[in-house]
Amino acid sequence: MSKRQSVTIRDVAQKAGVGLNTVSLTLKDSDLVRSETKSKVKAAIEELGYVPNVSARNLRRGTVRTIGVMIPDIHNFHYWDIVAGVEDEARHHDYGIVLSNTNLNPQLELDSLRGLLERRYDGLILMATHTHSKETPTEVRKLLDQGSAIVTIGSTWREVDKIEPYPLEAGPLLMQHLYNLGHRRIGFVLGVAHQDLASGRLEAYCEFTARHNLPQRIEYCGPTIPDGMAATHRLLDDPARPTAIVTVNDYLAVAAMRTIALRGLCIPADISLAGFDNIPLSQYLTPALTTVDVGGPNRGREAVRLLLERLKDPKRPTQIVKIPASLHVRESTGPPPAAFDSRMQPEVPDPKNCNSF
Repeated sequence: MSKRQSVTIRDVAQKAGVGLNTVSLTLKDSDLVRSETKSKVKAAIEELGYVPNVSARNLRRGTVRTIGVMIPDIHNFHYWDIVAGVEDEARHHDYGIVLSNTNLNPQLELDSLRGLLERRYDGLILMATHTHSKETPTEVRKLLDQGSAIVTIGSTWREVDKIEPYPLEAGPLLMQHLYNLGHRRIGFVLGVAHQDLASGRLEAYCEFTARHNLPQRIEYCGPTIPDGMAATHRLLDDPARPTAIVTVNDYLAVAAMRTIALRGLCIPADISLAGFDNIPLSQYLTPALTTVDVGGPNRGREAVRLLLERLKDPKRPTQIVKIPASLHVRESTGPPPAAFDSRMQPEVPDPKNCNSF
């Protein structure tokens, strides 16, 4: 064992010629210790190479300064945006995070929740998919019964604090943008692991198209890139092909963009494309993607703040924080083709005049 590891607070007290409590108060920079005594204790700490045992101190306080975070899909960049916000805010408050990925697997999600029951965290931030419902899962209820502080992002469990977007604000922002450009046939690729996850975006699409007497063309699919490509192919095969496609998230917009290029079409000359989430990659695609920013990093930061407030006041009423949305108009959306005959197969465009990759 090294010298640094073997040094204890008792060794520091003996070296400085003070009591254990004085060393403890000095470490806390307490005003109860005179400045000259503090200097003596700090000199002893420096000479001996003493390092406080933070873990032991936290356990005595009943905390471990750690937040558990569960995400459903490690491949979707949007969740990394949220995790970045969580980590930034947690670090600001001297907390660490432990990440669990469920890989869109319902059994893994349940196993992760059960695993959280067996580990010790000060609080949990959950982004569930398969256990997402209005009824609180048994595993989450057990965590609540144990007095755990829990915040969910996007879920609707009644007993827990939650972070929610403004779905009925975000959807119309994008739909109105496409409508103003002149689009009247707008397709929607809805690819999620659980149908409730995108209910707000779907509702916004349906409400807008109904209000403006537009045809509704929704392609349901799974949440992966191959799923999104298959759904986009189906939209492009429609005799009344949409002049614009909206994907439920930017991750699937990448799938749609690839599919459109494979079909020999240009974005936005032949078809416009837009998504949701404003992941960092979206601005670097060719063409850059028009998308709705739902505040990913800010959702993560607000989740940590809610969690810490719950730790301070476990009995306060359930809190809901809504994050505003904003539209980022980029190169992937434009007016519909000036003359589009849905009965004819489109000609393969000149690559020099096409922004698609």
